[in-house]
Amino acid sequence: MKIAAVYSIKGGVGKTASAINLAYVAANSGLRVLLWDLDPQAAATFYVRTKPKLKGGVEKLISGKQDLSRVIRATDYRNLDVLPAEFSYRNLDHILEEEKRSRLRKVLKPVRDDYDLVILDCPPSISTLSEQVFAAADTLLVPMIPTVLSLRTLEQLNAYLAEIDLDVPVWPFFTLVDRRKTLHKDVMESLKQDHPLQLSGHIPYSSIVERMGIERKPVPVFSRNSAPAASYRELWKEVGQRLGLLKEPAAGEGKADADASTPETSTTAGTSTANQSAQPSDKPEVSTDSKARTAKSSTAKSSGKPSGKPSDKSSGKPSGKSGAKRSKKGGNLGD
Repeated sequence: MKIAAVYSIKGGVGKTASAINLAYVAANSGLRVLLWDLDPQAAATFYVRTKPKLKGGVEKLISGKQDLSRVIRATDYRNLDVLPAEFSYRNLDHILEEEKRSRLRKVLKPVRDDYDLVILDCPPSISTLSEQVFAAADTLLVPMIPTVLSLRTLEQLNAYLAEIDLDVPVWPFFTLVDRRKTLHKDVMESLKQDHPLQLSGHIPYSSIVERMGIERKPVPVFSRNSAPAASYRELWKEVGQRLGLLKEPAAGEGKADADASTPETSTTAGTSTANQSAQPSDKPEVSTDSKARTAKSSTAKSSGKPSGKPSDKSSGKPSGKSGAKRSKKGGNLGD
């Protein structure tokens, strides 16, 4: 299991949007993905239509007294689960103050065999929680706007990692890019010279990304042919290859991705085998539970009989160790 933290000292750089879209594209490539929302604002939790509530509270979770299977929730998308945030996450710095740096990684230990990738959506700060994230992550994905201030925060981050003696790879990438602006082009070129680990992919400025707050879906789901959707796919391809999670498609594998909406043998997030081609499909992945409910409703209409209340026995819980709970009606806030 690899852990990638989407982190930035600076706010407003597209951090949560990047975490959501990278998690979705990774899951759509066949990997089992857990998105952990660490921000008390719970924006990532909101985007995937999950209620911002953590059973037992964050203190019980960090202490290891809470079973992760009781708090991880499945999303509407195959292979993608979420560990939701709530407002009590504002106390994380205080709770972690007396803990060793490895505490956050130990919290995830019970599900390390259930997921190929964990993506951490982190709040913008340098704090005790940040140090825990730095110690837990296999890489820091640092979104940056092409401005001088963003370059400055990257320098601050690298200096701080050296100060606390943590050697975690930092992979910066640009968001909200406007190629018409000379400043943006100059800043992007200067970073390439000074930071060889910079990711080559970047996310263009687009109102489509801003629409995520209205749609409450990843960009490739509601605008799969848009420039931002293509950019997130390319960015994930580079990240996945660096992490060793993507393989080159073998001969004949491309056919398997022709229709990504076809359910796999194991349809529950956190339990399916990552055996699909590394090339993500353009078609959005929707959980098989939603499809089953739709099919059942259609059958009932054609027969003239009421469909009744959908049963939760067959699809209410994932079969894997993570035990991510399937929410009714695709995880809407009423669940």
